[in-house]
Amino acid sequence: MMHLNKTQLQIYAQKRNLKLPEYSFEWAGSLHAIRFKSKVTIDGQTFESPKFYSTLKEAEHAAAENALTSISPSGTKEDEIVVYKNLLQELAQKEGLKLPVYSTNKSGEAHKPIFSSQVEIKGEIFTGQEAKSKKHAEMSAAKVAYTFLDPKKRV
Repeated sequence: MMHLNKTQLQIYAQKRNLKLPEYSFEWAGSLHAIRFKSKVTIDGQTFESPKFYSTLKEAEHAAAENALTSISPSGTKEDEIVVYKNLLQELAQKEGLKLPVYSTNKSGEAHKPIFSSQVEIKGEIFTGQEAKSKKHAEMSAAKVAYTFLDPKKRV
């Protein structure tokens, strides 16, 4: 999920009250075959993309991935799930669709509830995995919908 790296790095910085990541780049090659390498600085540390890429966006995401791997070796799984609701809303706005509508059901015992969510977008309903909180259930549903609808994932 390379396209999430910049978002995850930004969330990482925000949660820790750090200055937002700053990106810089260098390019090589001729104008018709330009290649990019990127650096990202966060919390006083600079991380570089491992190679040159055909787009600046790819280079920045690679640098962000390098930074995330280095500064958060335990991973960013919680941060990763959080962004799907935002990504789904952005996708809806880009495609001129109505915003996603969530419905969540609560079941189980009062001291140990289980939540399951569905999100409706583009006339389709997507169901996420059950979760221990409403927030995580909605994020799970958003992840299912986004993964299905994102044009970059379509073959």
